[in-house]
Amino acid sequence: MVKLGSGFCEYEPGKWSYWLYCPDETLPIVFAVLFFVSGIAHAYQAWHYRNKYMPIYTIGCILLTAGLVLRAYTAHTKDLQSLGLLIPSQVFVYSGPPIFSAALYFVFARICYYVPHAAPITPYRIVRTFISLDGICELLVGAGTGMFVNTQAPERQKIGQGLLRAALILQVLLILAFAYFAVKLQINAHRLGLKGKWKDSLYTLYVCEIFIMIRCFYRLVEFFEGIPGHLLLHEAYFYALECIPMIISTGYMNFMHVSRWLPRSSNVYLMEDGMTEAEGEGFHDNRPTWKKIADPYDLEGIFEGIKSMVLTLAGKKPKKERVGRQFEEDEMRLEARKSPTVGLEEGRV
Repeated sequence: MVKLGSGFCEYEPGKWSYWLYCPDETLPIVFAVLFFVSGIAHAYQAWHYRNKYMPIYTIGCILLTAGLVLRAYTAHTKDLQSLGLLIPSQVFVYSGPPIFSAALYFVFARICYYVPHAAPITPYRIVRTFISLDGICELLVGAGTGMFVNTQAPERQKIGQGLLRAALILQVLLILAFAYFAVKLQINAHRLGLKGKWKDSLYTLYVCEIFIMIRCFYRLVEFFEGIPGHLLLHEAYFYALECIPMIISTGYMNFMHVSRWLPRSSNVYLMEDGMTEAEGEGFHDNRPTWKKIADPYDLEGIFEGIKSMVLTLAGKKPKKERVGRQFEEDEMRLEARKSPTVGLEEGRV
C-alpha cells in the first residue's frame, strides 16, 4: 500500500501522505460504530446503575469514534496532506485509552470503599494520585501528538515523539502500580476471608487493563522504533494492536459491568465477616476545602500519625488524635444488614 519510508500513496502517483500510508476507508467506520455503540451502552448503564464515574468510559468512546471518523473522512476525500484532519484524528485516538484507564482507577477506588479492611491504600488517595497523573498523560498526549505527526518539521517531530514516549511510559507505570494495588487488595481479602460477587468486579478490571497494556506496549515499540518505523508504515498494526484491544476492553466492561456487584452508595461496605454489609461514613476527607487543595495527600495527617505512633511506643499518650479521615467501625452509628451481594449469580440489580 505504501513504499517503505517514502510516504507516497498510491491514490495519486507522487502525492505525499502525512499518514505514511493510504488509510483504509472501511475499517475506521466499522470500529467507529463499535466504539459509538459501546459508548451509548456505557451511558445507559451509568444511568441504570446510578453510577457517577462510568460516564468517563462514554467520553473515551466518543473520542475514539471522532478520531476514527476523521480517519475515514480523510481516506474518502484522499486529503492526505491536511494536518487539520490528521492532528485532531490522532489526538482523539491517543486520548481515548488513558481515559479508559481513568475510569478503571475510579472503579478500583470504589472497590476499596466496599472492602475497606482489605484496601491497600485510602480510596481518595487512589483517585487523587492516579487521576492527577493520568491527567498529565493526557496533557503530554495533546502537546506531543500535533508535533509528532508533522513530518515536515523534523525537530518539532522529535520533541513530540519524546513527549508521547513520556506519556506512554507514565501510563505503563500507572497500570503496573494499579496492578500491584489490585493484587494486594485481593491477597488481603483472601487472608481476611472476604468473599462475595464483588470479586468479579476486580476480575473485570484485570481483563480491561490487560488489553490497555497491550495497546501501550504497541505504542511504545512504535515510538521507540523511530520514523519511519515498521509499525508506523503499516496500518494493519493500528487496527490489530490499537483498535481491537480497545474495543475488547470497553466491550468487556459493557458485558461484565462492575456495578452489578457493587452497591450504589460508597457508604455501604462489607464487614470483616465477609457476609454482612454495613452503612456508615466510610472513608472521607473531612478537612476544609483549602486544605484538600493545598495538601491533597494529607501529608499533615500522615506526619501526625507517625508522631502519634512514636509517642505511643515511647509510652506517652498523644495530645490529640485525628479522626474522621480514616475508616472506623462505629456500631452506634452503623446499621448492619445481610449482604444482598453474597451468593447471587446475577449480581446486584
